[in-house]
Parts: sequence; structure tokens; C-alpha cells
Amino acid sequence: MGCEIADVSVRKILDSRCGFTVEVLVKGKDGNAALTRVPNSTSTGEHEVCAYPEDGIDAGIERFARAKERLIGYDAGDQAGVDSTLKSIGGKRYEEIGGNIATGVSISSAKLAAKSNGLELYDYVNSVLMKGSGIVSGIPRPIGNLIGGGAHTHSNMSIQEILISPKGKNFMSNAYANGQAHKKLGEELGRRGGAYGVNVEGAWNTGLSDIENVRLAHKVADTVKGEFGIEVELGIDFAASEYHESGRYTYSGKEISREEQIDFVNKLAQEFGIRYIEDPVEENDFEGFAKINEALGKSALVVGDDIYTTDPERLREGIKKQSSNAVLIKVNQIGTLSDTIEVVKLANMNKMKTVVSHRSRDTYDSFIAHLAVAFGSEYIKCGIVGGERVSKLNEVARIEGLRKEFQWK
Repeated sequence: MGCEIADVSVRKILDSRCGFTVEVLVKGKDGNAALTRVPNSTSTGEHEVCAYPEDGIDAGIERFARAKERLIGYDAGDQAGVDSTLKSIGGKRYEEIGGNIATGVSISSAKLAAKSNGLELYDYVNSVLMKGSGIVSGIPRPIGNLIGGGAHTHSNMSIQEILISPKGKNFMSNAYANGQAHKKLGEELGRRGGAYGVNVEGAWNTGLSDIENVRLAHKVADTVKGEFGIEVELGIDFAASEYHESGRYTYSGKEISREEQIDFVNKLAQEFGIRYIEDPVEENDFEGFAKINEALGKSALVVGDDIYTTDPERLREGIKKQSSNAVLIKVNQIGTLSDTIEVVKLANMNKMKTVVSHRSRDTYDSFIAHLAVAFGSEYIKCGIVGGERVSKLNEVARIEGLRKEFQWK
């Protein structure tokens, strides 16, 4: 059953850092409606589409309002048609309206079509929009930011995130164990004294160096493993582009070369058993990624974020050079659900894992929970604490409870 679009409205709202983002409401002629609150980001890859036009979010909203009639009457179930129209309205990199507005319209259209067909969003995306792809929906594992640094935190740590992911019996137990790890780290920092706090994503800012923080996270993972009797994996999002300049990487004032960075990543992963490695070198170094993937890809996920920016063309380059064995998925890096699905299919065809991720300046919207399930992703990366993060965790747990035949990661 189709559902014609009757109206589309865009409104400015606040994100989790009290910056401006948008919510998009798409109304159908059948009386149904769907709302999407779009996240923002603090650190972005240079190849992402424009979040908003150069002249600001209000200008993007105004331009879209003048052009939205081109979407009225479209079948919300014609995802390719809706998204193609968004491209023609928004410009090559959505410089006219912004990729966040395009994302909101694209996701809301899918939500409306799902609702009009009596389906949950995850089911609609997997069984209708991805029909014939061979991708099986499944419950991902939560991977959360335990210790923060880089662009998200004023700290002594260049690495952006030290992550943790338990391997328990179900999603909720894993999310709860992550929360307990966060709590135990806070208690440990309290015993040590000194200055500490949390960053914009709720991760701990310890005041310690990169290596000291990895050791601390490893200790907490062992504590949680001992208490809950489950294996706990560590991950690192290096976000290496953020502290790379002129071929050098800077840690606590010390510069190292590209070759030293690759060696550092490999040794760190081997010493601490790191199983998730994201953006270990800068975003244009496909060959550097490939060297790390060759060394660590059999024992860990080597995940590309800034290098791919959910862009099928950049992913094809990474596949050609065997740069990674996994890709991070963020819809508003590319602007539409159709392009995102293309990336997921391409990754699957080349035996690469997917990881669906939030953005650092988030909203309470939980559409990424549905996408992670629909895509059969290995992980959902959406933080550990904070209402806008927990909303995603609770939604995946709710979906897990709806059906018992899901493939478990």
C-alpha cells in the first residue's frame, strides 16, 4: 500500500549540545505522519556532504520550503524517487539546503511508508527497501564511548574514543554491563582524585594520557568481566585526521611519522587485545589503512569512518585497496537513505561488516536503532549514558523483544 505525501515541514530545534539542528515532519494523505529529529556532529570528515548551507540553517530551511512542492504527491514508498528529488533540490553536496534537512526528509518518508504499511521501520527497510539484497536483519552489539578525548574533549588524550563492548546473552544485558563499566570507571577516578569529568557524549575525561587511558579501560573491562562472567572487548576510535598535519601525528606534544603511527596502532592493538579499530590513520590514507588491515584484520574490525563518509565511491576505493574490513554508517554523511543502503549493500557484497553510528551532537530520535537491525550490523555505536544515547539502546532492546528469531551477533 502506497502513501502519497501531503506536506513536508522543517523546524529548527536544539541538539544535545544546545546547537541548532532540524526536525522534519512528513504528512501523508492517508492521515499518517512521521517525524525525524536529525543529529549533528562535532568532528566531521572532509568528504561529508554539507550539514547546512554556508549562509546557515535558516537559509536552508527557507530554500527547502520554497522547493518542497516538488515532493508533494510523491509516494513515500518510492524511496529512490524521493531521494533523487532531494538531490535535485539540494545540490551536489546539499549546499543549497544541507544534508541534515535531506536526511530528515529521507528518513521521515521511510517512516511514513512503514507506518502506512503497518510495519516497524527496521522491517520495512530490510524487507521492502532492501528486498533481494541477501542481508539478514539482526540485533547488533552495543559499543560505547567509555573514555573521551580528541575533538570531543578538552583533555590530554589525542585519541577520540576508547570504547567498550560486552559479549553477553542479549542486548539489554550488554547495554547494562556497559553502564556498569562507566560507573566503575567513575568510582576508580574518584579514588584517584584529581580533575575529571564527562564530555559531550557522557564519556569520562580523565586528564590522563592516551596510553594511561587504554590501560585504565583495560582494567575496567577485566573488572566487568570478573563480575558479570562475560567477555568484554575494547575498541579505539583514533579519529586520526583530527591530530594529523603535514604527514605527522601529535600525541601530548610529541610528533610521530606515518610509519610510526601505523606501528603504534598495531602494537597497541596486540598488547591490549583491541578488537575494534576506527580511523587509525588520516582520512585520505587508503594505503595506511590497508597496512593496518593486513596486520590486524583477522583479529579485529578495522573500521573506516572519515575515510568513507558513507559514500559509495569512496568505499569502492577502499575495497579496491583492501583498506578495511568494516565501514561506519551515518546517514547524514551522505544525505539520503537510498545512498546509505547502497553503501550497506556494497559492503555486504564484499564481505565487510557495518557499524551504525550516532553523531556527537545528538537528538532523542532512535531511527539508527532500526537501521542497525535492518542492516544486520555488527555493532551499534551510540554511547553509554545520557538520554539521547540511551533512547537508541532501549529501542534496540525493544526490537529484540518483538521477535525471537533474530540472528544474534
